[in-house]
Amino acid sequence: MALLKKEAYSSTRLLNQLHILYAISLLMDLSVAGLMFAISRRAAELGASAGALGMLGAIWFAPYVLVSLVSGRLSDRFGRRHVALFAPIITGAMTLACARTTNVPLLIGLTAVFGAGLGLFWPPVMAWISDGVRGAALHTRLTRFGVAWNIGLLSGFGLTGFVFRRWPTLAFDIPALGILAIFLLLLVPVRVPCSGFVPAAQPIVPSGQGFRKTAWLANFAVQFAVGGVVALFPQLAMHLDIQADTHGALLAVSRGAALAMIVALEVAMSWRVRLWPLWVAQLVCVGAAASVGIASGTWWFFVAFVMMGAVTGYSYQASIFFTMDEMAEKGKGTGLHEAFLAAGMLSGPLLGGWAGNAFGLRAPYFFCAAVLACGVVVQVAVVRWQRRAYVAGQLKAKS
Repeated sequence: MALLKKEAYSSTRLLNQLHILYAISLLMDLSVAGLMFAISRRAAELGASAGALGMLGAIWFAPYVLVSLVSGRLSDRFGRRHVALFAPIITGAMTLACARTTNVPLLIGLTAVFGAGLGLFWPPVMAWISDGVRGAALHTRLTRFGVAWNIGLLSGFGLTGFVFRRWPTLAFDIPALGILAIFLLLLVPVRVPCSGFVPAAQPIVPSGQGFRKTAWLANFAVQFAVGGVVALFPQLAMHLDIQADTHGALLAVSRGAALAMIVALEVAMSWRVRLWPLWVAQLVCVGAAASVGIASGTWWFFVAFVMMGAVTGYSYQASIFFTMDEMAEKGKGTGLHEAFLAAGMLSGPLLGGWAGNAFGLRAPYFFCAAVLACGVVVQVAVVRWQRRAYVAGQLKAKS
């Protein structure tokens, strides 16, 4: 009886520890969404050009890519918490600094440092959540993680859009409070249980079939397209007289669609052994991104943002699951996954801003859609090459 009580206590304790990681994931993306919305909207109201808005939405991903590739490996070596604790210190300071300036070039510089702070947070935390599990157990954790950070984004966009229209300065204080809560929660001792199994009924990801590489490329291409659309949309919103709260609601429903897709992927398991649904989803996103270039009614924007959000959730979840299921070095894996994601979100706004400056207000949305369509073609080609190489290797091994 005493042993059963001890095991029950241990199980509850471990569950609570995972909940802390989910909570800080929610709070961080709430803070990121709030800050990014507030500074982009402020810049648009200050008359920032398409190029400046693209730079503002993209510049922080450059240091994020570089730091992510290092921080995951550092967390493998020195511990997840030791690396992640630096993140709220840097991001909190930058949030407070952004709240106190209306200078667009300075905002761009501050967000770049903010991105470096985020690079110290996500790879260690994601590896922390994934430690010690594979297959269905891993995907369950990643689903809960995906639900948490998408609720954070949804809440951040919706709440900040409402607050910014009424109290613009307060819109920066909400992210700062969220980051402070993250720092305090990271001081609580947290350790993820190193156990997990793959039930026999669960599908196993085929090896040597290009799943991980395809998911990385899909994550990059989708983030390129959606990142470009989101970064340039404040200018179109100002042109069409779309208010800040409606703008925030568009971003919120997009994240709501991503959340719903992540939950659906937990139930529909066939996507773990097939790649064609991921390609079809990206083609849907192509249509959604292009439709923003011709839309004028708010309802049309809502439909487009819902479709883009759902595909974003799919591509992200496929990338993180295939990466963490296959790679033993979790920190290294999360760093690579986040690097592909952030590279897309860096290049999409930058090149979309260039297209807007060169060809007009609506051009970025067609440009982003075209790049995503090309990305699907590249993925199909990579899979065909990967599978031919795999079959050739199998035949050689048998002979």
